[in-house]
Amino acid sequence: MPKKPPAKEEIKQTATQARAAGWKDPLHPQQPLVSGKWLLSALGIVLAAAAICAYATLCLLFYQGSWQLIFHPSRTVNARPNIPYQEIQFDYTETGKPQLTGWWIPVETSARFAGNTILFLHDGRGSLSDAVAILESLHTLDINVFAFDYHGFGKSADLHPSEDSMNRDAAAALAYLTGTRHLPAHSVIIYGSGLGAPIAASTAARHRDTVALILENISPDAATLFSADARTKILPVRLLTSDRFDATGTLKSLPNPKLFLDDGNSPQTRNGFNAASPPRQLFQIGPGDQTKYLETMHRFLDEVLSHQ
Repeated sequence: MPKKPPAKEEIKQTATQARAAGWKDPLHPQQPLVSGKWLLSALGIVLAAAAICAYATLCLLFYQGSWQLIFHPSRTVNARPNIPYQEIQFDYTETGKPQLTGWWIPVETSARFAGNTILFLHDGRGSLSDAVAILESLHTLDINVFAFDYHGFGKSADLHPSEDSMNRDAAAALAYLTGTRHLPAHSVIIYGSGLGAPIAASTAARHRDTVALILENISPDAATLFSADARTKILPVRLLTSDRFDATGTLKSLPNPKLFLDDGNSPQTRNGFNAASPPRQLFQIGPGDQTKYLETMHRFLDEVLSHQ
């Protein structure tokens, strides 16, 4: 008769006896394949790598888009001066393409300050259209005015603006006045409003032969503007951008006559005045106080231009 197969109980008993005798089943692992400690370490490494990647991504996004926290440009020019002016294109590339567009607003040759020009640097918002009112006011002072849009603004070439590009644009505008229009630098007054104020100060510092500097409602510096966004508090902002927009250091050693105009809401203007070397003047002019504004400007122009 055929031999009866061993019962299950007998097989288990035989396996137990074999293991007791030192035999190891190759199909049954003797230790866990992965320890709990290893799993925790691996999980920690994955989470740390994910956090680093997320932080690096956030830094990259800030690096690429930080300009939007400072500048608010418009490509639209829907308002123009209601006075005679010329639209000027300048700062040509090697291919003959103009990079910047501005307005030359002349006065009659018999005007009081016909031999002088205000180079106006507008705030980093909108376009020249938003500066029409102040440009028309400056024209009533009997002085030539030249204003332009920075890269990325109005009709000027498209480019994400930065402090460095604005400084280059201001230098190009001054070069246009002195090189193309053949105006002496000592006949030019540099006027900066808002974000244009620190650019005006740095331009005057590089060209100290300009006659005077006017700073209106100086914008908060870049660090202050960045801090308005809570997300920047965890980022190494100073390492991710070169924009500073801080005029105080420049003003300390600038010998040009300086006029500071404050509407009462610009502590940066008062700080700039306190840091500036003489000669300097500070006037608080409320928003819309056109009469006081023009009187102050007339008096300053008379003082700095009377000896010319």
